[in-house]
Amino acid sequence: LLGNLFQQFYNMADTIIVGRYVGAGALAAVGSTGSIINMLIGLFAGLSTGAGVVISQAYGAKDDKRLHNAIHTTISLTFILSIIATVAGILIVDPMLRMMDTPDDVMVEASEYLTIYFSGAAGLLFYNMGSGILRAVGDSTRPLYFLIFSAITNVLFDLLFVVTFKLGVAGAAYATIISELLSAILVMLVLTFSK
Repeated sequence: LLGNLFQQFYNMADTIIVGRYVGAGALAAVGSTGSIINMLIGLFAGLSTGAGVVISQAYGAKDDKRLHNAIHTTISLTFILSIIATVAGILIVDPMLRMMDTPDDVMVEASEYLTIYFSGAAGLLFYNMGSGILRAVGDSTRPLYFLIFSAITNVLFDLLFVVTFKLGVAGAAYATIISELLSAILVMLVLTFSK
């Protein structure tokens, strides 16, 4: 529950910071992407839960071969899904925004934000799948700590990119994908070096 709240915190922080430091148009642009981003987070969280069920069954049965296969299959699938989510996401940004009746005056900024966001979908997916693996073997605290760290990092990068560098909604999107990538790297490092 806390993990899902912190994942949604990224878009909320982006919305607040661009609204305060860029303007109402940027606020509307980033805010209009919230339901798409929440759908993506929900999809990735669901996939990680499904993978976690298979992994936890193998872990509980002490079936090391099946556990090894399940983890490697999950990581391989994550890599493939990252490519698909990135390409498909970038291609359908404008149609998604139009289906949601995004106002024309915020369409350009909303499209820019989502295009950058989808270009970094791998970080979100690898974090979710990696943390799902860790939770499946009984480690729910480290993924949460990594997510809290990256949520705080997102706010700091938002302030740097939006306020200092004046990058607008693009800066907020870059802050988010960099922060998500950091959480993914931390989770994958734990998986790589865990016994």
